[in-house]
Amino acid sequence: MNRRLQGVLGVGMLIMVGCGHGVSNLEGEGHMADPVLDMLHRGILDLEENVTELDERIAELGHLPPVPDAAVQELRALDLSGWQLHQRQWLVQRERLLYAVHQIQQAQAQSSKRGDLWAEWTGRQQEFLTALEDLRAQRHGLERKRLSVESELLKRYFQ
Repeated sequence: MNRRLQGVLGVGMLIMVGCGHGVSNLEGEGHMADPVLDMLHRGILDLEENVTELDERIAELGHLPPVPDAAVQELRALDLSGWQLHQRQWLVQRERLLYAVHQIQQAQAQSSKRGDLWAEWTGRQQEFLTALEDLRAQRHGLERKRLSVESELLKRYFQ
């Protein structure tokens, strides 16, 4: 899927979420919107912007001309992998916030199901934490590998 289509789909998803809460957040005339939902929506929008920026960085790295130096090529590949992994982390975080908004909507619409919704939320929360820790461990490994390759490359200048 190309970047433009991803952007359009992402904006469309945000509009759907926003429209679903734009009026429903208001409890009545003169009342403020739900601050938790507002915070979640801001987080979703921030993550969407971050993902878009990473799309651009990833595209830039993909368009760099090849170089004959294998170490430089490896550094570029590690950078690309790191940015892609970082993007996956932000996508997981965005998905979590979207899920939270959905669960809150459900709880507001059907208060009798709040206990079930909470159980679903806590189960998904543990899955999220596990996924996030896995992504962080992968990023840490990539960062260590990059530092090692970079040190070997710089070593040439000192020997």
